[in-house]
Amino acid sequence: MSRTPSNSRDVLLADVAEMYFKDGLTQAEIAREINLTRSMVSRMLTEAREKEIVKIEIVRRFNYDADLQQALMKTFNLQGAVVFHSPDVSRKRYLTYLGAVAARVLKPYLEEKDLIVGTAWGTTLGATIEALDVEKTEGVKVVQLVGALGERNLIFDGHQVVHQLADKLGGQVYYLNVPYIVDKPETVESLMTVQGVQETMQQMKECELGLFGIGSTDLDYSTFYNAGYLVLEEMRGLAVHGAVGNVCGLYFDIQGNPTAREFQRRSITIRKRDLVTIPLRIGIAGGEGKTAAILGALRGKYINYLITDSRAASEILRLRKKK
Repeated sequence: MSRTPSNSRDVLLADVAEMYFKDGLTQAEIAREINLTRSMVSRMLTEAREKEIVKIEIVRRFNYDADLQQALMKTFNLQGAVVFHSPDVSRKRYLTYLGAVAARVLKPYLEEKDLIVGTAWGTTLGATIEALDVEKTEGVKVVQLVGALGERNLIFDGHQVVHQLADKLGGQVYYLNVPYIVDKPETVESLMTVQGVQETMQQMKECELGLFGIGSTDLDYSTFYNAGYLVLEEMRGLAVHGAVGNVCGLYFDIQGNPTAREFQRRSITIRKRDLVTIPLRIGIAGGEGKTAAILGALRGKYINYLITDSRAASEILRLRKKK
């Protein structure tokens, strides 16, 4: 059936998009039908996407390992575990997969009314929030649990991650408007007297859900180091104290014990005693270089729900028997 171009360009764009995406016509066939050139049809399809007349949704399907999920839950007394099979891909692509899996898991939790959710920051949480597709609900509060790294590192910055999450949830934001690390403990004490900081710290104690990446002291996987926020000397100092990873900037050794205490005295973040009282603490991490950090986080009860990949899960269970 012949189609008559409409006087409205948007209607014409929708007609062209429908012929291409739904009817399966080629660009050459569409061009003949509406009496335009193939290159013009190609540009119209691009314009239709730019105007969001055409919206493309990719439904990615994952395979999960129920045996590894049960083993993790039983071994570490977890509320839940999600273990997916990840193909051998680049780190950037892996984070896309991990974020997509985590976003699916989080969706029902984040659509609860009057939820108070606390979040850290980093590339993993950034990928997760990017993949989130949730309905906005009433009364949601989003609390920044860790001081910021600064505007020069927006991909890692706490303010940016918290803002993006709150925007998707339609929630009220409580920022922690201080740096994560300062020059001396006295500066921490001074900043903690600021009213806005005290208000956010109080909200941390009310959180019902915590969303955490799990940081590593492996230089290739460290957010702090790759963001240029901690220099090599500081990273080596953390390693000297046995630190293998961190949750919310709280460093621990492979047994889950807090470590690097002098460093922590200069950091501004949620206190561990407040963190472990959050009822549901979801850790999202995986890939090579993160297994020791994840094991420490599990042993230290920093998290009680883990989202990871099958290779990392297997290595965590193996490493647990050795160390």
